[in-house]
Amino acid sequence: MLREDIERFNEWWFTGRVRGELAPKYKRHTFKDILESLNDRRITMITGLRRVGKTTILYQLIENILTYEDPRRLLYFSFDETHANLREVLSFYERNVLMKPLEEAGRVYVFLDEVQYAMDWASTLKRFYDLYPKIKFVISGSSTILLSREALEKLAGRFTLMELKPLTFKEFLEMRGIQIGGLEYSQRRMEIYFMEYLRKAGFPEIVDWSSEVKISEYIRNAVVDRVVIKDVPRIFKTRDMILMEEIVENILSNPGGILNVNSMARDLGRSKITISNYLKFLEASLIVKSLSNYRPSKMASSRKLKKFYPSTTSLIYAYSKETFEENMGRVLETYIVNTLNAEYYYRMGGREINVILKSDGRIIPVEVKENVDARDIEKFKGYMRYINAESGVMITLNQEMDYGGVKIYPAYKLEDLKLKQLLA
Repeated sequence: MLREDIERFNEWWFTGRVRGELAPKYKRHTFKDILESLNDRRITMITGLRRVGKTTILYQLIENILTYEDPRRLLYFSFDETHANLREVLSFYERNVLMKPLEEAGRVYVFLDEVQYAMDWASTLKRFYDLYPKIKFVISGSSTILLSREALEKLAGRFTLMELKPLTFKEFLEMRGIQIGGLEYSQRRMEIYFMEYLRKAGFPEIVDWSSEVKISEYIRNAVVDRVVIKDVPRIFKTRDMILMEEIVENILSNPGGILNVNSMARDLGRSKITISNYLKFLEASLIVKSLSNYRPSKMASSRKLKKFYPSTTSLIYAYSKETFEENMGRVLETYIVNTLNAEYYYRMGGREINVILKSDGRIIPVEVKENVDARDIEKFKGYMRYINAESGVMITLNQEMDYGGVKIYPAYKLEDLKLKQLLA
């Protein structure tokens, strides 16, 4: 069985190439950095949500290496569906493919997909990395379990972390072949493309799909259900599927809502510790993201009353088209929080700011609304003064202006703006 699995995964040993459907021509923006990491002795560690393209990048790397290396110097193995021992996989490769000791084999590339499912993977990698300097390991995983305390301790100084985020708006346009410069650019067109992107955000495979039903089913089945039903129980040994589904439904139906662990524990009849642990598991699986409440007086943040968001807007759409369409402000907020990789929001005494960024010792308040008027801006400026922010940013669906210390931008331009440009 092990031989069959390994040979099935490594068909280039027999054909000399990677099939086109496994390594498409379009490459994510992160690909260049990951490709350059092959020159680094350290383990390249790729993390990212399910279906964002990690496996595709591994195949694209293999395709690139095949242009100058013997196909048998490249080993790929996925632990996602196959229960195998990593040490046995590497030993089989040494004995039956290389047919010489690893210390005599020269440069070898080993790609391990969803490696977190392999038993004792960190210890095995450490051993082989230390013993055989000419092996270049590239590993991937759909969970930050790759960065667990145990793995960090065993692999300290031995890896480079590369995060593959959900497909961006710019990448979406590129995959669709849409040019946005010169005569092709217009606010109306950009709004239409951006709204389409928000429904499909994150997942390269569905960029060209048009069926709303198929898009929703794909995201629910291939992403949400895989995380809830397979990844979290398998990695964290959880058993309460009903509770897990309740928590996910709560976040997808109310993106950006403050999740009160005490209230949820009381309503669901579970302990606060269990609720807190399940939230941590979901964050580790990269399907949700949390923000802490920023405390300007203490220059710190509160661990209580965290806000939770889906990791990409299409998860909201897949959960409920009605929720997506009727809460566009929250959908935009979800996009902004993830695009800016935000960590904080602000709420105190009836005052609330969606996002607080920190940059060069400054704090940058960011407010997100579908549309704003003069009253919204003045209210926001009042909140800015309260937290001693000199200037701030408001993100809307399609408005753009400079209003006395407040920069207002349409959301579809956000990826083109650097943090310093937001306040320039």
